Amino acid sequence: MSGAEEPSAGRDRAAVGLLAAVCYLPLLLTHRGQVGADTKTYLYLDPDRLLRRAWSMWDPNVGLGTVPHQNIGYLWPMGPYYWLFEHLGVPDWIAQRLWLGSILFGAGLGVRYLMRTLGQSGPGVTAAMFLYALSPYVLTLGARISGLLLPFTALGWLIGLTIRAGRDRGWLHPALFALAVPTFGSVNATALLLVGLAPALWLPYAVFALRELRLRDALAVAARIGALTVLTSAWWIVGLWCQGSFGIDVLRYTETAR
Repeated sequence: MSGAEEPSAGRDRAAVGLLAAVCYLPLLLTHRGQVGADTKTYLYLDPDRLLRRAWSMWDPNVGLGTVPHQNIGYLWPMGPYYWLFEHLGVPDWIAQRLWLGSILFGAGLGVRYLMRTLGQSGPGVTAAMFLYALSPYVLTLGARISGLLLPFTALGWLIGLTIRAGRDRGWLHPALFALAVPTFGSVNATALLLVGLAPALWLPYAVFALRELRLRDALAVAARIGALTVLTSAWWIVGLWCQGSFGIDVLRYTETAR
């Protein structure tokens, strides 16, 4: 490594370290000991019970039995996360703060990954990383439905993986994309679809605007990503379809467009 590259690498590591401090420390110092009403209460009260019930499309414990609403999405990653911290003996309020901090930190690293994929370097990458991770958007969901922020975290990663999949024409980056989708989107399909517009639009942009991909190659990339994503996400897609088709019509009363 040249002498000019060493200070640059040091500044980059310092920026990532500072981002981690900004994402985690204020949360850990805020309302210590208090558990927020975030997402589902049983994530903190009894994650074992939540995971035991989440896999099934029938819940006999509500009314006289019903098809549950979106429970299957908690099989990964949110349910196992809280299950692990519960069995490690970590207080719930700390687990909550680390969860939200990781969402912010992951979002910033995703933008950094995307910027590096695009060949960017220098203070612009650091600025983009901080601005995205600390977006005011997270205030609307972070304290009450943090699971819906996972697609927000995924945005930079998914675009970057799509770009790299087009450049190397192999299976590694499509496979990573396919693993990222259920990790970031199994709780809420709508939020994932909206975020998914960005990597989907990149391929025609690379073909018709940048001219760095041929149409045939772009279609091959889309096919690889699509096939692997269907395989890794079939479990929660089928679950959400079943819940939406046969469960209580929760969205009509809680999340209408109006």
